Amino acid sequence: MRVFENWETTLKIPGLFLLMMAMAFIRDQHLIFMLPCIAAILFIASGVPLSLLLSRFRAPVSFLLFVSVFLILFSEGQALFRIGPVILRSQGAILALNTCVRVLSIITVGIVMITTTPLSDLSGKLKGMLIPHIIVDIGIMTGRYIMVIGEDYSKMTTARKLRGYTPGKSIARRFGVIVPTAATLLINGFQQSERVFNAMRMRGYGSSAADEDRSYVLTRLSRSDVIIFLAIVTASVLLIVLEIAVETS
Repeated sequence: MRVFENWETTLKIPGLFLLMMAMAFIRDQHLIFMLPCIAAILFIASGVPLSLLLSRFRAPVSFLLFVSVFLILFSEGQALFRIGPVILRSQGAILALNTCVRVLSIITVGIVMITTTPLSDLSGKLKGMLIPHIIVDIGIMTGRYIMVIGEDYSKMTTARKLRGYTPGKSIARRFGVIVPTAATLLINGFQQSERVFNAMRMRGYGSSAADEDRSYVLTRLSRSDVIIFLAIVTASVLLIVLEIAVETS
């Protein structure tokens, strides 16, 4: 079942953006566990492979773990338990859990939107919504090169293992590998981006003729497109209304 691949991009982009903003608005700890349920429903309906989702989670999960440890250790509140001089606080644990659930739910919705939308279609629709071309191009190319750098890093790691490299426990040895690896990735990424930019310029990128058509054209919408859009908007508005009701009660 691949509902979102056939959903018109003209409605998909604003609908899912609205849902992500509504998720970011939620603060109540009783409502926040609705977010992974909504994200799971969208993920299942999209037909995106679970392996792809998990691979996209690697970087944000590492960052969230660091933030969670910081919140648990340095927030105020009742101490859950003590390990020597380290005190784990209840308020920090709740805040860390809420942050992880919210961020991962938003990332899941974003992955569904990007994965089920062809890059050319996504770029064209965003530009058609009167978003400046340069902002759209920079955003899409940045996302693309982050994935390219990740793929290059995986290849370099595999190559080192095949050559018998073992990092061991030495921090200096690990650091001596990380620095040249990062430098190589950055240099290769810069050179590749420069080649791509030159190729785009030779094909007329940036000329007035290429940027003339900035009109927003609404394609013919099917009944299913409208129903999905209304369902997403209803869920987003309901989340915001519930949050406001809880805060004012």
